[in-house]
Amino acid sequence: MAIMIDEINLMEIFKDLGKICKTPEVCGTCAEKACLIGYARNCTAECRKANRTGVINGYANIPPADIRGGYDEYDVLHAIAHLLVQCRSCKEDHYDNCLINVVRSCLEVIEFGEEQKYEGEVLSYLMKILQLDPTKADIIKEEYMLHKER
Repeated sequence: MAIMIDEINLMEIFKDLGKICKTPEVCGTCAEKACLIGYARNCTAECRKANRTGVINGYANIPPADIRGGYDEYDVLHAIAHLLVQCRSCKEDHYDNCLINVVRSCLEVIEFGEEQKYEGEVLSYLMKILQLDPTKADIIKEEYMLHKER
């Protein structure tokens, strides 16, 4: 069964995205939906407002050409870990337009250059990231374990 809106800690997602955002002072004007962080924030706000967990065409509309760069790697990797803690591990019931999947995918574009296929299970995902980049996988895993204990 897919995740329910009351199972998602939207405030934590907003907080993590706020830490990552470079702000208009650094970027000039806010690119909003053309920025990966702006897009993720917009999707989160949309779900909060509509009281749902899915983003209509959310995965398909992730801005692939956001080349801003300069994001804090640890903040991004920690935010991915926090999303994994919130993930319900839906397995067969996983769907790409789930808010957690959309936001995590935006962060993956920042960290890995593209979205990583997620099959609805945290352990499989971590194993895939380990093959892609062991150092980043270790950071995500460590923060995941610390955050899961809280």
